[in-house]
Amino acid sequence: MSKVLVVRDRDAAAAARTQYAEFLLMQAGVPCFQYTLERDCATLEGVDHAVSTAQRVGADGVVGFGGGNAMDTARAVAAVLANGGSAADFVVAQDDEDDQDELKLQQGQLDISPLLLVPTIAGSGAEVAKSTMLLDEDAEMKLHFAIGREIVPALTALGQCLESYLMGCADDTTNLLALEGLEAVAGALASPLKEGKLDLKGAVLREQFAIGSLLSGIVANSSGTGAAQALAMSMGGISDLPHTQVATAFLPFVFDRYAELASENEGDPFFDELREKLENAADRLAAASGFQGANVAAWLRYVITRFDLPTASTLELEESLLNGLVDRAAQYQDDSMQVSRSDDNGAIMEKDDLRAIIDNAVLVVEPTKEGDK
Repeated sequence: MSKVLVVRDRDAAAAARTQYAEFLLMQAGVPCFQYTLERDCATLEGVDHAVSTAQRVGADGVVGFGGGNAMDTARAVAAVLANGGSAADFVVAQDDEDDQDELKLQQGQLDISPLLLVPTIAGSGAEVAKSTMLLDEDAEMKLHFAIGREIVPALTALGQCLESYLMGCADDTTNLLALEGLEAVAGALASPLKEGKLDLKGAVLREQFAIGSLLSGIVANSSGTGAAQALAMSMGGISDLPHTQVATAFLPFVFDRYAELASENEGDPFFDELREKLENAADRLAAASGFQGANVAAWLRYVITRFDLPTASTLELEESLLNGLVDRAAQYQDDSMQVSRSDDNGAIMEKDDLRAIIDNAVLVVEPTKEGDK
């Protein structure tokens, strides 16, 4: 790379961090130009804007320096720069009958400009993801709920490690990585849970969050994506928030449903093993964090309440949206299984299960009629 575009998040802290990265690049003799995300999520429009910026300044390489959205944007920019056109040219449409788009940039099948991804926050392991998720915005319909603290992406990583463990990875070694990832995050929360405060500047805590994030990406590439992230991805078109915040809000309800499935199917060897895994995971969370929850969902609810994190209770969804959301989440899970798994196993959660999670987690409302306003 002779000149690079540095894609960064848009918060003030990201600006300070990126100045240091810019300094290191300049020391190495590599001129660079910053591109700041315009939204808190990666979008098709944002990628095209960043590509135009890179072309204007003559950048021949891309650095993604930030969270998952910055890295997803950077990955897409590198693909579009190398192949020409716009981001929409490389989107793969799924389920044309329902006009649903998964918006997965297939950069694995394309040429790609030199790319370096540097995560600055714990999340869902976007630095090792096999696909890029971009939002094709619908400006007419958005949902909002309170912004959470930086612990939210770490809990999303923990949730993916838990789900990868339940679904099963390609081999025993990767299954152990899933357990290592959840213990890294839970262990980092031991003192904060006891003291009731979180020092996000602590090097040890951030290191453990980063380890959990990296491992969550690795195990997701082996097991396929969990239900929490699939639901969050499906809401991308109607939520203004990064998927980690939505995924974390759904986590307790996802593990409620796993426990219900294990109970409802008692005597079935697969679901009996699922129950044992849930019990093992709950024990490991308790041992690592020092808090014993009645089950995985109870442990997650305690953490969310202890740190006053966003919940799904403030989300409202119109009944007319639900089938589309469920279909998109199920399709996303199925696609991730096909890409990640070498066996014929599919997702544990089916469409009815995903619908039950949404029904339990959010307020479903009837659409407002024109005459009712």
